[in-house]
Parts: sequence; structure tokens; C-alpha cells
Amino acid sequence: MQKPIHILYISGFGDKYDRMRLRLLKWWRFRGVTVELVPMTWDAGTFEQKLARIDRAIDRARGKRIVIIGESAGGSMAVHMYARRPDDLYKVMTLCGKNSHPETVNPLYFERSPAFKTSMERLNESLAQLTDQQRQRFVSIHPLYDPLVPVRETILPGCRQVRLWVVGHFPVVVLALTVLSPLVVRSARRTS
Repeated sequence: MQKPIHILYISGFGDKYDRMRLRLLKWWRFRGVTVELVPMTWDAGTFEQKLARIDRAIDRARGKRIVIIGESAGGSMAVHMYARRPDDLYKVMTLCGKNSHPETVNPLYFERSPAFKTSMERLNESLAQLTDQQRQRFVSIHPLYDPLVPVRETILPGCRQVRLWVVGHFPVVVLALTVLSPLVVRSARRTS
């Protein structure tokens, strides 16, 4: 018997939406998965504190097939965790995730969140640790066009892509949490 899927959802900026994220993610249980929101609270705390929060969530989920979904800025944190704990994770997915090209981040985001700045500064180190086989277990969910996180910056070489026929950043996140959640959960379950 296969272990159940447990999704750790790492939020992006917009902490004020975490209550709404949590409400929407609770509906995913009807898709046959359990979900835990791992809020990043990007405006407070260090990069190391945020990694520790995700580490604790992974430890709590032992015995399950753990899938991390990193939303937007949370994509970089998902990459870091995958590089640190690849054997503990069944799959890593990002939703409009900022997964590469740290040099293109608007400096205003770094002013707002020193932890995000650290995450982006260390991103290339974590990416270099991922093997070709690990990149095949990485899924980038992205829109046709995203003015906030360009699509090319969500895709890692060798990763699987799920393109949503939508334009924009916020609309894709909302749709993935609601009406397109079956597609997201199906991608999380997929074995290859």
C-alpha cells in the first residue's frame, strides 16, 4: 500500500492572504491529500528561521509521501529544501515560483524581506546541487505569461512543466488553489 500524499504549501509574499490560502487548502482533503500551509511571514525573521520552519513541517509529516509546493517567492525556499533534503521529499512543485535568475528581482522586494534576499543570493548554490534525476521530480506550474515572475524564471532545465492557459500571476495562484486544484493534486500524485 502506498503512503498517503502530504502537501506542504510554502506561501509567497502576501502574508495577509494566508487565512484565505488556509481555507482554500482545506478543501484539498476532498482530493485525497492532506495539506499543511507553511507560512513564510516574509517581512519578519531570517532565512534560517524560515528553513527551520519547513524542516519542522517535513519532520511532522514523516511516514507520508511529502510534496512541497512553493508559491511565487516560496519557490526559492522549495528549491533550498529540495537541495537539503531530497530523500525526504517525494516531489517538489512550484506555482509561479521564483526558481532562478536572482539578479532580476526588484530591489524593493529585498528591502521588504532580507530573508528573501538571502534566499535568492543562495539560490544558485542550491540549484547546482540538484541532479538531473532530481530535476525530473521537480514540477513548474506556470501561466502563459506572468509579468511578476517571468515564465523562463520558473523553469529549471530538465523539470516537468505544467502550463496553465491563463495570463498573470495572482490569477494563476487563485485558480490553482480553487478550480484548478484537481490538476495541481494530480500533478503531485503523478509518479513520473
